[in-house]
Amino acid sequence: MSSISRRVRPSPPDRELKRDVTTPVGLIVVAAGTAGMLTATAITGASISPLVWYLARAAGFTLYLLLWLSVVTGLGLTTKLFSLILQRQDIWLLHRITTELAFVFLALHLIALALDPSVALGVLGVLLPFTTNVRQPWTDIGILAGWGMTGLALSFSLRRLLHQRGWRLLHYSAFPLWVMALVHGMGAGTDTHQIWAVLLYLSTTGIVLFLSLFRVFVSTFSWGRFVAPPRTGSASLGSEQPVDEG
Repeated sequence: MSSISRRVRPSPPDRELKRDVTTPVGLIVVAAGTAGMLTATAITGASISPLVWYLARAAGFTLYLLLWLSVVTGLGLTTKLFSLILQRQDIWLLHRITTELAFVFLALHLIALALDPSVALGVLGVLLPFTTNVRQPWTDIGILAGWGMTGLALSFSLRRLLHQRGWRLLHYSAFPLWVMALVHGMGAGTDTHQIWAVLLYLSTTGIVLFLSLFRVFVSTFSWGRFVAPPRTGSASLGSEQPVDEG
């Protein structure tokens, strides 16, 4: 009997489940940690500062790096540059997890800033733009970027409703959101003038610019002349793999 090759789209349910619970579990951990911290300070009478100030700084830099990594892996998917060292489904998994983790660290960053007595922001000041005069306009840029990130993270759950074209157009907003996060960090951050922060911002910006230019180059010239054909026997997310039927 001759074998007929047909195409199937791999859909590992266990992987989807693990990725879907990243944000909820992370938010639960953040909420539990915040409740524990407030309870401990109430019992001991200790000041919540400067602990929340350090948390806000650490969460802010982690958030920026996660958003940057999400942009970088997204560019890696569209240019196929990372396919030289990683499987496509692994790049996609990293892209999605970094986006969801960014949502978690966004919540931690906002909670720490809202609780910090040394920064006169409060709950409304970290959630709504144009409600505070603290470090403007950088604070409002960060708030708007945060809401944009929230929509971007939630779009993973709406991918089937948006269809591939709409979902891809929506994800182009990751570029301006990353730029807004960069501007917010440089303008509102207290560590902007530190040499390590300058190097961080310069290196991450340089990598995004390189990948963006590389993407333009790839769209102009044939990628097939520069990359070997994909290895057989490995299925990638969003791609199709031939399977033999007896």
